[in-house]
Amino acid sequence: MLWQSDLGKVSIPKRMTKRSIGNPITMAYFRPMKYSQTFGIILTAFLLFLTTQPLVIIESRHWVITGWKVAETNFGQPGKFMLYMGVMNIILFALPYIPAKRFNMVFAILNFSWTIRNFLILSACAMGECPQKQWPLYACVAVSFAILIMTFLPKIDVNKK
Repeated sequence: MLWQSDLGKVSIPKRMTKRSIGNPITMAYFRPMKYSQTFGIILTAFLLFLTTQPLVIIESRHWVITGWKVAETNFGQPGKFMLYMGVMNIILFALPYIPAKRFNMVFAILNFSWTIRNFLILSACAMGECPQKQWPLYACVAVSFAILIMTFLPKIDVNKK
């Protein structure tokens, strides 16, 4: 609906007025942006927890592969790099500076790409034997993507000059 303002015959859509800011739908949309840095820290801590859980199980050899204990495979320790990137993410989520937020995006992209790499390597079939994928392997991908999204939504107060 269009209405006339006090300034004359300027018509402004009602959805663009200040009264619509308190709309519950609008509040539900903008509220996560207010807490995106806190969500990012919590998600990063949860990602570090997920690396300690069983990611894949190779039943023929009775191996349980986590981010830190990879049995006798050549996978390395994928959780170690995720720990380094996670600690950097937590530090940069906590800092209120614009360059810190920009670097946080870089570290989150590195963390997400490393998680995709881990997913592809750990879940690949080798010599006719496919590992049994566990839920933390899928959760690592989802949580690291959510961390990446949280880096794009920083709450920064911009001074108007």
